[in-house]
Amino acid sequence: MLPSAPTGVFAVQCPNPKCRKFMLVEERDQGKVVNCLICKSPIKVGARTTDASRRG
Repeated sequence: MLPSAPTGVFAVQCPNPKCRKFMLVEERDQGKVVNCLICKSPIKVGARTTDASRRG
């Protein structure tokens, strides 16, 4: 089991196929575009997903 992130923070994955790194963003960044810390590709921050929504 992965350790949980602090409240208000969640992970997003870089869409660049050569990077694909994960980074933590704050909830206040939802709906914004942030740059990947590694490759600088733009990442559209979507809604936070919960464990229940991942299970389907």
